[in-house]
Amino acid sequence: MTTTQAPDDASGSDALADFGYTQELDRGLSFWTTWAIGFAFVSPIVGLYTIVALGATAAGPAWVWAIPLVALGQSTLAVVYAQLAAKWPLSGGIYQWTRRLLGPTAAWWAGWFYLWAAILTVAGVTYSGGQFLGDLLGFHDRGPFTNILLALTLLALVTLINSIGLNVLKYAVLVGIAAEVVGSVAVGVALLIVARKQPVGVLVDTSLAPGGSGAFLGAFVAAVAIAGWAFIGFDACGSVAEETQNPRRDVPRAIIWSLPPVIAVEIIGAVALMLSTPDLPALVSGLIADPVGNSVGTGLGTWAEKPFLVIVVIGFAACALAVQTTASRVVFSFARDGMIPGSPLLRKVSGRNRVPVIATLAVGALATLAFMYSNALNVLVKFSTGAYFIAFLFPVAALLYVRLKGEWAPYPGGPFRGRFGYVVNFIAVGWAAFECLNIAWPRQDVTTQATWAVPAGLTVFALIGSFYFFTRRPDRAIREAEARDET
Repeated sequence: MTTTQAPDDASGSDALADFGYTQELDRGLSFWTTWAIGFAFVSPIVGLYTIVALGATAAGPAWVWAIPLVALGQSTLAVVYAQLAAKWPLSGGIYQWTRRLLGPTAAWWAGWFYLWAAILTVAGVTYSGGQFLGDLLGFHDRGPFTNILLALTLLALVTLINSIGLNVLKYAVLVGIAAEVVGSVAVGVALLIVARKQPVGVLVDTSLAPGGSGAFLGAFVAAVAIAGWAFIGFDACGSVAEETQNPRRDVPRAIIWSLPPVIAVEIIGAVALMLSTPDLPALVSGLIADPVGNSVGTGLGTWAEKPFLVIVVIGFAACALAVQTTASRVVFSFARDGMIPGSPLLRKVSGRNRVPVIATLAVGALATLAFMYSNALNVLVKFSTGAYFIAFLFPVAALLYVRLKGEWAPYPGGPFRGRFGYVVNFIAVGWAAFECLNIAWPRQDVTTQATWAVPAGLTVFALIGSFYFFTRRPDRAIREAEARDET
């Protein structure tokens, strides 16, 4: 499997037959739309606005330096994924790449953790977006029932758009990106120009971190774990490879180029929010629940609050669209190989719009179950980030293993085929392994509620997965089919 050369076609439709599949999905995405899905998934608004309070309470205003560090580490993963996407342009991304590098057993576990990470991200994004929606509608004094109702409203809208088809999805994501640019870049620059309350020096003042300068290193490492949430999702471009018109050319480019603009926007936004916060000690101590709204309201005036909330809600909705799209394609790819319960139903593609509607509905339904945990947003953020990095580690470690065995044969026209790709692959494995441990590490000083959430949550999902995997052994059917093909 590791040495099989992929066909040299550009469109990708004919290549599916060589991988044992037929073209079922609508191959109607251009490079820009595929890139837009990756950008919307990573989402500067969602990533930054979700973690800014957590980062500041972890390490003070100097937490912003975690952003370029995490961005650099994630860029190494993007380089590896670009190579894999060029060789295997298949829906399911990480699951499919791992399957062809290490076989169906490892692939099942990679897909399992990735799928639940994506589902929980749908829940986290729609719940957070629902909070901004509530503020926009004037529901300021909300209880758990109202919060969940708002989240369900946003999730229902996202699921409806994703079920209609690619044409609506394209425009919805593009509108979301426009909102991202205004909400992150324009607002960030405006805050820096007219609303700066703090000297630039606070960005390197480690004494403002909880515990002071002497405890900053540990606090900063915790901030790196939190910042990992802000740069997940560039692999979404790979999950829609079977819907991209020229996947071997465009999907790797989309993966690589989805990150640089997000990195720039995240840095601008994080710096602007720290420098425009009137009361940094209150932010670090956790007394400011919404540092973004606080900065916009006090810095730009109350007139900006409503337009800003509209922009933020659109950004969250676009992110949820991209995440649910990715998750549904992973479900479809999993089910197409008979790897999960209900596969015959979940693999069905609508004959009207060529979208895996049942898989999309399933993702939405499972995301609603996570709302019971949604009042602990920091727990959802940490757990889903930890599950992502475990899934991220599978294909990058598998590719390094295959490379060390001398069995890696890159796609002839793919990117980073020389020594550079090898070196980056090695760094990517180290980075993903470090971040897995970093996110899962129990830290009492960051948040008591989330101290053991990641190891406990991952253990629960591992046990559930083990029960199904070892009682049903879905990987054996694939091995038997591959053995028949070889004979």
